Amino acid sequence: MQTLYVGNEHNKIIYFDNFLANPELLVDAASKSSFIPYPAAAQRKGYPGLRAAAPDVYGQLLRSRVVDIVRQEFSVPAGNQLSMLQEAMCLMTLPAAALGPLQTIPHFDASNPYFFATLLYLCDEEHGGTGFYRHNRTGYEAITPERCDNYLDVCYDELNGHRREKRYFSESDEFFTKVGFIPARFNRLVIYPGCLLHSPNIFSGKSISDDPRTGRLTANVFFSF
Repeated sequence: MQTLYVGNEHNKIIYFDNFLANPELLVDAASKSSFIPYPAAAQRKGYPGLRAAAPDVYGQLLRSRVVDIVRQEFSVPAGNQLSMLQEAMCLMTLPAAALGPLQTIPHFDASNPYFFATLLYLCDEEHGGTGFYRHNRTGYEAITPERCDNYLDVCYDELNGHRREKRYFSESDEFFTKVGFIPARFNRLVIYPGCLLHSPNIFSGKSISDDPRTGRLTANVFFSF
């Protein structure tokens, strides 16, 4: 396990290289799966691509290997019960020109500080990585329940007053400052609180593909306490 602290708030991210003994089995499973668009795709919101169910054995492995580590590393209260949420394999397929406004800025998954995202890269460094950000106007790097309403009010005000370029977000601009980055690496598992502002960093058009063997394939599992 490796640990990264990002930004002024020193938010913690943990990651593991060479996580699976046989990651090729997940790639093989993905190549035989039927991928469908995310539910919010028609509204140009949410994940800009396709998903398929991850094999049950992968979710079971995460529960057995990392849940107790997450409890300890992020000081989850002992009485909080585990809820496994989405367990999916994902491919980014939406061209930049088709992105909706909310897909061109960093996002957060949930304001619950005990909601965690796990991202297993089943692709290599040419597919970029994951960036973490500070919202300049509020100074927020994590969107907690206490901050959520104010952040959304300010963020939507900025979106309504500024026509955004249709591109995947990566480097800092006048609204968001990049405070951390974890590069993609085949078989690297990244775990972070879903309340952190983050964005996939796309460096090449090769990442926009529906081919699990050459595209930006990841296994995305969310769980909360």
